[in-house]
Amino acid sequence: MLSAMRDRSASTAKFRRASDALAPLLCEDTIEAMGEAMGEAAGDSAADDVTLVPVLRAALALLPAFTTALPSAPVGFLGVARDEETALPSLYYENLPEEPTRRALILDPMLGTAGSSRLAVERLIVAGFAPENIYFTGVLAAPVGVERLSAVIPRRNITLAAIDDGLDTQNFIVPGLGDYGDRYFGT
Repeated sequence: MLSAMRDRSASTAKFRRASDALAPLLCEDTIEAMGEAMGEAAGDSAADDVTLVPVLRAALALLPAFTTALPSAPVGFLGVARDEETALPSLYYENLPEEPTRRALILDPMLGTAGSSRLAVERLIVAGFAPENIYFTGVLAAPVGVERLSAVIPRRNITLAAIDDGLDTQNFIVPGLGDYGDRYFGT
């Protein structure tokens, strides 16, 4: 699936098919990790009481797999824009459920510098979530992103399909797969 997504010549349809096939696998691994972190057996309440928090817009590609597996989970949204010159994140939209659940799950396909994910963690802490109950699921990461995110939430709470070599001079993941949202949504 990652090979298909990394193919620069892949059509939007091919990229979507690969992403849509990968998302349920990531979901399954995440639910298992939540259960293990809470000392629950597989199939118990590992996925109960979790708020899904996709980071707009790329994470919308992952959301259907998670709402299918967790049909009663509330969904909050965080809109985070990245300044392409500084690579710093900026929050432009926040809509989180008023009643916090026990756990929150941030969805964001790419974990490069960890700027967006750390901003998401900060907003979730303000909303009442404890750092040990905040999880992250993504497709690709750079090692520095994993390191920076695991400084604010436990490493065991981070689920990824792959960790790539690093970041280029523009802070993009290499080898990466391009802009996830642009490729998934065909823009």
